[in-house]
Amino acid sequence: MVALALRILILVFAFTMPAAAAPEITSRDARLTVEIDPLPATPFEGEMILITVRGLYDVTIGLERLEQPDLRNFGWVQLGRDSWTTQRIEGRQLTVFERRMALYPEAAGALTIAPFIHHLTLVAGNSERFVHDVVSPPVTVAVEPRPADAGAWWLPARSLTYSDEWDRDPAMLGNGETATRTVRIEATGLPANALPPPPKMLAPWLISFVAPEQRSVELTEDGPVSTVVWQWRMRPVGSEPGRLEAFHIPWFDTSTRQMRDIVLNSQRIAFAAMAEPPAGGMAGFFTANAALLAGAGSFLAVLALLLPGRRLRSRAELAGLARRIMPDRDALALRRAARRGDMPATRLAARGLVAHSAGARLATRREALSALDRHLYGRFPTTGFDLQAFVRTMLRGGRTAGD
Repeated sequence: MVALALRILILVFAFTMPAAAAPEITSRDARLTVEIDPLPATPFEGEMILITVRGLYDVTIGLERLEQPDLRNFGWVQLGRDSWTTQRIEGRQLTVFERRMALYPEAAGALTIAPFIHHLTLVAGNSERFVHDVVSPPVTVAVEPRPADAGAWWLPARSLTYSDEWDRDPAMLGNGETATRTVRIEATGLPANALPPPPKMLAPWLISFVAPEQRSVELTEDGPVSTVVWQWRMRPVGSEPGRLEAFHIPWFDTSTRQMRDIVLNSQRIAFAAMAEPPAGGMAGFFTANAALLAGAGSFLAVLALLLPGRRLRSRAELAGLARRIMPDRDALALRRAARRGDMPATRLAARGLVAHSAGARLATRREALSALDRHLYGRFPTTGFDLQAFVRTMLRGGRTAGD
């Protein structure tokens, strides 16, 4: 009975004793700061600001979690994994935590980087664990509005390089050949989505297909290094050469604080020597069939003498009659080229048919010609193109008004 009373008394004392207080942690033992890398000048909107979230700890850490604030008015990129090291600072061996980030101001004015909170589970000397939060003080950054002459696409970068290459001489293309132009831009200090879209390389005399662009980014301690690759496949529509205009892409050098310019040079695009089609229209037919027409002319002259009661037709009437009787030059060229399997020549003849079409016939022929263009000059050419079906589509229904 006495032993039971003693146990109860011990339990009462245990429950009534105050709980051991968590050890006191001072800023000397644990502190968290946000440090901004030195800047050459007040940054503009969209210009990269590098920061380091740094924790210095003279405590034993069991668990940790860094709570990032809502970085209002900033875009941001974390530059790799968090770093934990041991360093001697102010004569003490400290545990150092670091998170490297790139911030991009989205507005001008005095912008505040809100506090980060490092949630720590610390281990006391008696192996007891307790929770302790370390909070960084807020930091204010002054930001200037982007320059008035920045242009449509604002491109502030620490450095920028580019290349502009052709896979062959675009001014000396072989018949039916296509030149591929590849432009590569690499920018330090920008995320990949901040690089501009590809310029539109279009002209009435040009067939141009643009490939899907390729964007990539490499994260470094000095900020992201982003790359974009653009590629076009181009050739002239016909035998006449053309000149593609130059393209300018302005960018702002954040190191020298100067506007600079990327120039994609003007380029002549032409076939070196293109086989000319037979002479067009009536002239071509008369040249190709001179002997036959000479005999036919003699026959008509004799017939006119034998039929004195008949009125001779005018020159315009004879020309109209000849157009109805004679085979269509483009249709003949189309059939011959298709029989040879010569797709570029087939396309050239088909363009002649399209040029003299109207109404529903025009829409049908244009659609068929576009399919052939995709097969010949597309980024990913199709296989098994049915050339004879193409010819049937182009010739369906014979002549139309204007053919």
